[in-house]
Amino acid sequence: MGALRADPIGYMRHLRAAYGDVLTMKVGPRDVLMLSDPASAREVLASKAASFRKGRGIQKMRDFLGTGLLTAEGQEWRAHRRLMQPAFHRAALGGMAADIVEATRPTVARLNAAASAGEAVELGSEMMRVTLRAIAAVLFGTGLHEHELGVVERELPPLLERTTERVRAVVDVPVHWPTPANRRAQASGAALDRVVARIIGERRAAAEPGTDLLGMLLAARDEHGQGGLSDREIRDEVMTLFLAGHETTATLLTFLFLEFARHPDVQERARAEVRAVLAGRDPDAADARNLPYVNACIQEALRLYPPAWIVPRQATEPVTVAGYALPAGANVSVNIYLMQRSAVAWPRPDVFDPQRWLGGARTPDAYMPFGAGARMCIGNHLALLEATLIAAALLRDLHYDVPGGGPTGLKPSVTLKPGGPVIAHVSAAAP
Repeated sequence: MGALRADPIGYMRHLRAAYGDVLTMKVGPRDVLMLSDPASAREVLASKAASFRKGRGIQKMRDFLGTGLLTAEGQEWRAHRRLMQPAFHRAALGGMAADIVEATRPTVARLNAAASAGEAVELGSEMMRVTLRAIAAVLFGTGLHEHELGVVERELPPLLERTTERVRAVVDVPVHWPTPANRRAQASGAALDRVVARIIGERRAAAEPGTDLLGMLLAARDEHGQGGLSDREIRDEVMTLFLAGHETTATLLTFLFLEFARHPDVQERARAEVRAVLAGRDPDAADARNLPYVNACIQEALRLYPPAWIVPRQATEPVTVAGYALPAGANVSVNIYLMQRSAVAWPRPDVFDPQRWLGGARTPDAYMPFGAGARMCIGNHLALLEATLIAAALLRDLHYDVPGGGPTGLKPSVTLKPGGPVIAHVSAAAP
C-alpha cells in the first residue's frame, strides 16, 4: 500500500510488467481487478456494462456534483443521456466555437504581456483559467456576469479538490460532519449553486431559453416531446459539465504545451499549420477540422496523458471478465493510462510522436481516452473542439519554452496531472 501511495503510476507499471495486463491488486482493504488489456476493458465498459456500476470513488462525487451523467446510474442515467445527446451533436457544437475563441482573449493578452515583460508563467494555472472561461461561455453564453465568473474561478477549484480528497481517501469522512474541509466545500458549493440558480431562474422566465448549452438543456425533451430536466437536474448537469469540460481539458492542454516545449520542431510545425489555415484571423469550428497536425498532437497528448486515466467499476451481479468469475460487489479498474502505453499496441509507447496519428496508422482498440461503450463521455467532441481552438489561439503568435523540460513525474488524482508546476517562458514567435 505504501508503494501505491508513494508512486501510483510507477507501482502499477511495475505490476503490469511483472504480471501482465490482467491482475489483482490490493487497494486498502479491497481487492481490485486491474485491466489494461483492450479486450477485457471493452467487456467491462461495453459488452458487459449492464453488470457494473460506477466505482466507489465516483459514487462519492455525488455529494458535491449531484447526480449528473458522471454519477447517475440505471434508468436515470439513460433518460438524461437521451435528453442531452442532441446538445452534443457535432452540428450543435459549431455555434459554440465563437464563444470558446472569445474566452481565449484574456489569456492571449496575459501571455503576450508576459512575453513582453520577460516573465515566466505557470501553464497549468493558465490552462485552468482559459478552459474555465471557455466552458462557462459554452454553458451560459453572455448570461454569466463578470463578478459571477470570479465566483466560479474562486469556488470551483476547492470544491473539486475536496472531491478529489474524498475519492482517494481510504477512510471515508461523511460530508455532513462539520470538519473544516467539509465546511469549505459546502460553502463553495452553495456559492456556485446561487450563480447557477440565478441563471436558470432567469432562463425559465424568458420567452426563449437561449442557444447556448444551458438553453439546449432547458429545452431538451424526449422523443415524444415530453419530460425535460428539473432545475435540480439542470444544476447537477451544469456542475458535471464544469468538471468534465474544465479540469480535464485544462490538463490535456497543459500536457500538450509541455510537449510542445520539449519538442520545438513539433511546436513549430503545428504553429506553421495554424498560421497557414487561419491567415491572420480567429479560428472557427471549420478550422478545427482543417488542422490535421494540431489534431494529431492533441490525440498523442491524450494517448500519453489521458485525463480520465483510470475508470473504476463495481460489479452489481456475478459476472465473468477476462476469465475471472467475479462476485457482486467486486471492484474493477480499467487502466486507460497503461493500455495506451502498451508496447504491444504502440511502437515506442512512451515517446511523444504525433506522426503516428497521420496516415491512419493508429490502434483504436488500445485507445479509449473518453471511455467506451454507451457511457463513453458525451462531451468528447466538445472537448476536442475546445482543445483545438484554444491550442490554435495560444500557439499562433507565441513560442513556449520550459527550461529543463518541466516536471518528469505525474500526479494521478481524479484526473492525471503533471507532477509539479509547469513554468514556461513565453516569447513572440518568429514571423
